[in-house]
Amino acid sequence: MAKRYHVKQTAAPLRRAQLQSAWGLLLLFVALLALPLGCREEASNDTAPVVEAEPRMVAAAPAEAEGPVPQEAAAPAPQEVEAPAPKIVLAKTVHDFGEIGPGTAQNARFEFKNEGNAPLKITQVRSCCGVVTRGVKAGQVYAPGESGALELDYRASTQPGSMTRNLYIQSNDPKLSTASMTIKATIVPRIRYEPARLKLFTNADNAGAKDIVLTSLDGRPFSVKGFRATAGALKADFDPTVEATRIVLKPKADVERLRRNNRGRIRIDLTHPECQSVSLLYDVLSEFTVDHEQIMLFNLQAGQTVKREVWVMSNYQKEFEIESVSSQKGTVKLVDQRKQDSRYGLTLEITPPPVESDRAVMSDVVEVKIKGGTTLSIACRGFYQGK
Repeated sequence: MAKRYHVKQTAAPLRRAQLQSAWGLLLLFVALLALPLGCREEASNDTAPVVEAEPRMVAAAPAEAEGPVPQEAAAPAPQEVEAPAPKIVLAKTVHDFGEIGPGTAQNARFEFKNEGNAPLKITQVRSCCGVVTRGVKAGQVYAPGESGALELDYRASTQPGSMTRNLYIQSNDPKLSTASMTIKATIVPRIRYEPARLKLFTNADNAGAKDIVLTSLDGRPFSVKGFRATAGALKADFDPTVEATRIVLKPKADVERLRRNNRGRIRIDLTHPECQSVSLLYDVLSEFTVDHEQIMLFNLQAGQTVKREVWVMSNYQKEFEIESVSSQKGTVKLVDQRKQDSRYGLTLEITPPPVESDRAVMSDVVEVKIKGGTTLSIACRGFYQGK
C-alpha cells in the first residue's frame, strides 16, 4: 500500500510542472506578438534599451501648384457658320435742302453699298408725292462690294412752310429689308404778291379788279413770262424782257366769263431763279345767289312728293324778276313764289321717280333763270327709304 501512494505523489508534481511550462510558452508567444507596440511605449523609459523601428517608405504628396489646379480642357463647341447674305449700307439717310424757294426744282443723291457676301437684289423703290426717283429700280442686283445710288428730283410746293418726304428701298437684305431715307426743306417765299386774293364784282368797272404788285424778297431781279386765269376770265399785259425787283400788273376782267366762273385761280410765271411762279385765287360776288346750292333728301318713297323752300337774292340790292324754274329730269316743279324786298322765296315740289337701280338714289338739277340771262343751278339729291 505504501508503494502505490509514492507513485501518486511523484506523478502530481510532474503534471503541475508540465502545466506551468505550457503557460510559460503561451505568455512568451503573446509577448512576442506585442513587441512592436511595446517598443514605442518603452522608448520613454530611461532604464530600458531603446529599440528603433525601421523607417517606413511613404510616397511624398505632390507639391500644390499656385492658383487653381487646371482641369482637363473641354473639347470646343462647334461654331455655327452663317450663310452668305447681302447687306445694304447707306452713306447717309437724310438730305436737307435747307431754305428753298416755292415751286423750285431740287435734286439729291443717296449712295449705298452691298457690304455683304451675297448678291443684293432690289425688290421695290417707293417715294412720296412730288418726288421722282431714278437710278435704282426693282430687279437690279448688286454684287458683294458693289455700290449704287438712288437719285431723285423734287419740285417744291408753291406754299411756304416745312417739308419732309420719305423714300424706301426694299431688298433681300435679311437684317434690313427696307432701308429708309428722308429729304426735308424749308420753303421760303422769294416773291411777295399783293393782294393775296382778288375780290371781284360783276356790277363794277373792270369787275373791281385791283393791280397785282410783285416784289422780290431777296433783291434778285426777275421778269414776268406768263399770265393765266381760269377760263380766261382775267388777262394782263406784260413785257417779258423787262427785269426788275418790283413789277405791277393791271388785270383786265371779262365780266361775262366771270359770271360763269365766279371762283378761279390766276397763275403768273416768273424768271426768278428760286420762284418760277406764283398763284392767287379770285372770288366773284355774283349778282344773284341762292341760300341752298344743294338740296339733300332722305327716306324717300317713289311717287310721294316732298316740298322744300329756297331763296334767290340779289347781292347788289337790285330789282329783278324770275323768268322760269325747271328741272333737268322733270322731278322738281315750282308750286309757289313770293317776293320780299330784293329776293324771292320759291316753294319746290319734288316727286321721287320709281327706283331703277340697287343704289336707290335719285338726283336732279333745278335751274332758276333770272330775266336778263343769268341762270342759277341747284343740285337735288335724295335716298329712298330703307336703302
